Amino acid sequence: MAEEISFTQEQLDEAITNAKNEWVEKELNPIVAERDNLLQFKPKDLSDEEKAIQTKQQELIDKEIQLELKSAGLEQFAGVVKVTNTDELKTVIESLNTIVNDIKVSLGYIPDNHKQVTAYDQAKQNGNTKGMIKSLFGLN
Repeated sequence: MAEEISFTQEQLDEAITNAKNEWVEKELNPIVAERDNLLQFKPKDLSDEEKAIQTKQQELIDKEIQLELKSAGLEQFAGVVKVTNTDELKTVIESLNTIVNDIKVSLGYIPDNHKQVTAYDQAKQNGNTKGMIKSLFGLN
């Protein structure tokens, strides 16, 4: 037969307290310690003044970028260029100038049927038959 087990309220409260303390010790404390350790890497919250300063700095950098691009004749690329400092900007401007110059060269006039004018052709244009004969026989 099954034995009836009875506990007093004090025994139950003590068992619950012991189980709670054991859970806090084994489960909760390592998690809290890890969280506290990770808090050191959390970025600090900026004040309103610091946010305003950062906004002004970014506006200044954007204006400087626009001016540099305009002075280089590349203001069309202002929406595309994303840099954080002037050194990067100079590198980007040099690259863009190289690309633009290459495009200009490739779009420029390139004669496709250009040939050298020979002495014979020149004599023929002038109607000089003696010059034509000399150029044919190499009697210059």
